[in-house]
Amino acid sequence: MKFGERVRLATPLPATWMSSVIIHNVYIKFYTDIIGLDTQYIGWVYLAFNIWNVLNDPVIGVWLDRKRAVPGKGKLVRIMRNTVPWMIIMLALMAWTSPDWSQQTIFLVLLVELFLFDLASTVYLIAATSHYYLYAPTTRERVQVEVVRQWIGNGVSFIATIVATQLLVGDLVTERLTIATILMGVVAANAVVYLVAVYRLRNYDPDRLYDHGIAESPITGRAVFEDVGSMLRMRSFWAWFLFSLLATAPMGIYFTAFLYFMDHVIRAEGWQATVADAGSMIIVLALMPLVAKLVSGVGVKWSLWIGVVPYLAGLAMLFFATTWWQVLLCYVVLMFGRYVIATASVAVDALLVDENEQLTGTRKTGQLAAMRAILGSPVTGVQLVLYMAVLGWFGFESGGGPQSESAQLGIRIATALVPIAFCLVSLLPLLFFPYDRRREAELSAYSLKRREVTAAAREA
Repeated sequence: MKFGERVRLATPLPATWMSSVIIHNVYIKFYTDIIGLDTQYIGWVYLAFNIWNVLNDPVIGVWLDRKRAVPGKGKLVRIMRNTVPWMIIMLALMAWTSPDWSQQTIFLVLLVELFLFDLASTVYLIAATSHYYLYAPTTRERVQVEVVRQWIGNGVSFIATIVATQLLVGDLVTERLTIATILMGVVAANAVVYLVAVYRLRNYDPDRLYDHGIAESPITGRAVFEDVGSMLRMRSFWAWFLFSLLATAPMGIYFTAFLYFMDHVIRAEGWQATVADAGSMIIVLALMPLVAKLVSGVGVKWSLWIGVVPYLAGLAMLFFATTWWQVLLCYVVLMFGRYVIATASVAVDALLVDENEQLTGTRKTGQLAAMRAILGSPVTGVQLVLYMAVLGWFGFESGGGPQSESAQLGIRIATALVPIAFCLVSLLPLLFFPYDRRREAELSAYSLKRREVTAAAREA
């Protein structure tokens, strides 16, 4: 696969990563420290928002899998384009909540905005994931695209993170309207990334992608039940689900934890938080080609075992960190392990789709993406509730002021020890994960045979 193709396939999902940083990281601290929303409301609003996924994601997944392409217009890229305006509007509205409203009003308004954002975001996310798996049919190609995706994703997310560290760590800017106005610039940048991503894919959605594996039956409750059931009967799905549920689930809110840790424990300046976050990621991203070679060379299962070691080591070191440069070193180790796991994880998700298609004859890329969102998003919500609960138990005070020694200990525990506990438990299901090198090669060969895209189709 040419580098230009990798870039085009890699860009759509990083646009959602930037939105995720804004939604799940920047706005959380913005609402507690600037708007003044109590931590218990933050936890429950995100938990309710993620439970909403359980109701709509399976239907969206089945709809996308069974929907046929419009001749000459494709399918998934066109759907992605239609969801972008709704996401951007909701992102913008969230910055303008008034602190003068009651706690209950702020809670309800934020909840509605998140629901509407999530509906559009889920359609976009599942469509983008499905398109990527279809266009890149082998593990090798998927890993190649994943490296480029990490480069692009961290680059665009850096825009949001640098604003967050400058505005929400230290005392550089404290006035609400000024912060909200600056956040509009971040949302505008996110909109540009979305538009560039979907525009550059205009010729990468050929009808032949959907020639095989499309179910003929209509979308019904029975169809949703049957499609979900075919996934749930797979041993590989459950082993993978339990591992991914536990191993890095706390990392879904890692930047939120980073902001609280740097602001209230390290008492860092904004530039120090920026250097610690960006510096560690630059080092890890420079190592991504080596990560790709590792995953391709030893296979996904051994890559997961290897990635766990630096991941746990980095978290253990972080618990004892006292300066910003120590945090930087901790995150270099931690994130290297995390990205080894993440790169292997992308290949595993696609292999699950391949295995299910081999078993059933129909391809359920959207259904798997939907189930991953169902299983993953509530986990993020639970992690946020747990994180905020630990802070509350140790006496954290909302409002952005100095925290007690007890509250600082709570932040250390929630940021480092809780993820360690989750990861250690995840090693048990990993023992039963069935994809060795031979099985991985078999599934890649099957996928390539079923849906190989010719050079002419790619360049059309």
